[in-house]
Formats: sequence, C-alpha cells, structure tokens
Amino acid sequence: MAVRSELRLAREDPGPPALENRSTRIRTVVVDDSDAFLRVTCDLLDHEDVIDLVAAASDSEAAINTVARLKPALVLMDVSMPGVNGLQAARLLGGMSPAPTVVLMSSEDTPQLRSDCRRAGAFGFVHKMNFRDEFEAVLQRLLQREEAKPKSTIT
Repeated sequence: MAVRSELRLAREDPGPPALENRSTRIRTVVVDDSDAFLRVTCDLLDHEDVIDLVAAASDSEAAINTVARLKPALVLMDVSMPGVNGLQAARLLGGMSPAPTVVLMSSEDTPQLRSDCRRAGAFGFVHKMNFRDEFEAVLQRLLQREEAKPKSTIT
C-alpha cells in the first residue's frame, strides 16, 4: 500500500509538544482516510481557540512520520483505516518520545470499541456522529488534566 502524503501542513517548526495552560494552543494533527471527513474536521478545529492545527494526514503511516517530525501534543485519529489502523497507530505513537495525546474516533460506537481504544493507550474516544459535542468534552478533560499537572520549577 502506498503511503499518501500529508494533505495540509501549517508550519514546519516542531515547537514544544507540552500542553502548559489555556493560553497555550494545542498543536494538533488530524488523521482520517476519508478526505471529506478530514476536511470537515480540520475546518471545525480551525475555529477552536485552543487548537493549533499543524497537519492532516490520510493514513497512519503518513501520520506517524508527521508526528515524529512535528511533535504535536494531540493526535486526533480515525480507528478504521486500511493498513495500520488507528488502534495500532495509537500504540506506536505511545512509544514515541515525547508521546502525543491520542484521541481516537470512529463512526462505530460500541463498549468493546471504546475498551479497545483505552487498551491501545488513547486518552479519549469520539463518535463521529456526535463529533462536536464529544470532542469538546474530550478537549475539556484534556485541558483540565494539563492544568492539574504540577509545573516544574528550576531552582
């Protein structure tokens, strides 16, 4: 299977991957093999104040390469893709340093799928049919998690 290249790349600067506070925009990569859903998702995320959409990819292989190069803080990825699926890719991304936060999404929504996503290391799951509401809830949880982390100090 040929790897399709990134569809969109906002900037090449890898920048810091950490989510430090609400004033920090979350560097995000979106991955989906459906060009239509990918475009719609990117358009929606472009309007989120805390999201900095740095790239989009149409398959997992391109996403893994993009994440390794750009080091985003968040990867929003479809579960069902040809080749390396989203569950497998989430496991691979979890082994990177620094590892991005992965949120998986699917047009299917079953307790088993949600469980599989958690086991793959995903921070959250978004059902595509309810994308706006569910992504907003996951984003709020993510921001709360980051705010609760102790900030390191240099002495």
